[in-house]
Amino acid sequence: MSKSMRQSLGPQSRGRSPQRGFSLVELMVALALSAFLIGGLTLTYLSGRAAARDAEDLSRVQENMRFVSDHLLRDIRNAGFRDQLTLTFAEFQDIGQAFAEIHEDGSELTVRYAGRSHCAQSRQTPNLQNELTLVTNRYFSDGERLRCAGSGPGNPRTTDLVPGVADIQFELLRPPDVDLGGVNADVCNFDTADDLDTACIGVRITLTFDGRGGDRDAVLEAAFRNVLLDRIYGRD
Repeated sequence: MSKSMRQSLGPQSRGRSPQRGFSLVELMVALALSAFLIGGLTLTYLSGRAAARDAEDLSRVQENMRFVSDHLLRDIRNAGFRDQLTLTFAEFQDIGQAFAEIHEDGSELTVRYAGRSHCAQSRQTPNLQNELTLVTNRYFSDGERLRCAGSGPGNPRTTDLVPGVADIQFELLRPPDVDLGGVNADVCNFDTADDLDTACIGVRITLTFDGRGGDRDAVLEAAFRNVLLDRIYGRD
């Protein structure tokens, strides 16, 4: 290469800027900002997902509560109903002497009344005889669901009613200042006129639903309608 050519290329080479990358500080700042943004997006996603799951869980509990209110409370209100025209004398006495009772630990409730179907049957199941007879329904939880063992018209059966019921507790309600005088407090009876003064007037139900975010408790109260009517209007 001639001397003139080297001189012409020399100034251009000397004027070209050298190539350089990110410094270590710039790279660390970029990584910190990226981690901050990704962390914020992750927290937003997780909180939204948790809120959606809580809403779904609450909706499921409310749906189960509506079913319990529609079925269990209606059955409790019927407890003690007796029909003198169709019941046998033994059935009539069974209802009066124990129209409701709970297990000693409060985990089971049994109700008795005159009806055409028990809890393990469809409400639309026809009774061929079209007569009322003794119906006995026992409600309890197996740790996963609310169940009912029913006997009466048709074959005795046990059926699942509501899923997700981890526990259920029953408490019999009596008039204020009632002294049972040694009478079994777990059994409700109103077989005589005197029994009406101390007869159970309802039941308090505490349900524990198994939810994803933890257990949810609900408390319901139902009155024994037939007993209250007898107390108000008397018995013939």
